[in-house]
Amino acid sequence: MAADYDTVVPFFAEYGAAIVDVLGPPAGSRFLDLGAGRGALTAAALARGCLVTAVDAAPTMVALLATDHPGVDARVMDAEALTLPDGCFDEVAASFVIHVLDSPPAGVAEAFRVLRPGGRFSLTGGSARHHDAEPAVWSSPLADRVDSLFLEFAPHIPPGGSLGSPIDAADLLDGAGFVDLHEEHATVEIVFEDTAQLWAWALSHGYRAFIEDLPDPYRAGFRERLLTLPLSDGLLRRRTCVWSGRRPPL
Repeated sequence: MAADYDTVVPFFAEYGAAIVDVLGPPAGSRFLDLGAGRGALTAAALARGCLVTAVDAAPTMVALLATDHPGVDARVMDAEALTLPDGCFDEVAASFVIHVLDSPPAGVAEAFRVLRPGGRFSLTGGSARHHDAEPAVWSSPLADRVDSLFLEFAPHIPPGGSLGSPIDAADLLDGAGFVDLHEEHATVEIVFEDTAQLWAWALSHGYRAFIEDLPDPYRAGFRERLLTLPLSDGLLRRRTCVWSGRRPPL
């Protein structure tokens, strides 16, 4: 998917900007984008003057990121076994990554290891602990329809599907030894021109794993249903939890 990733609409680029805006890393921070993809967090961190290292397990993602951001130290690396020194970063951030690891605790433990004492690790996903707004405030009719369609077809996915597993971000952070845990939120808004663009977007990122895991004829049925969803104003609004914790200072 690397060549098409986030090219149909800038969904993850917008999310990356929103997440880094929430985190607010200061200029000069040594920032690790963990599971960087095409560099959604990388671009936003660079714009703030951070010194960015970006790692991903997919070689083509890393190659494209390096082309787009030639000043970045971009490397192919396993998030669960980083070939990086202890304590070498001020900030580590993982956007839509930890839930797809074979062992989320191993990835979080590696983030802890490579942070300096007092450094911060942030990740997206996991259940919200504080409900400060009604869903209507941060969702949209199109987002609700898309989510409902995925939920309807989810029982047809064979065991061991490719979209990862639910995580409890707070428990993962606490279990790894992080302190001063915080839950914040990042919201993105994307307008789709038509459902053909919506379908192309679904095939250009992680949703593709869900679609390809569907057996026939459910895959064809899912495509037909998505292409006939009422578009309304075309606005897809999503919100994600952004959890963070700090490595205890010495």
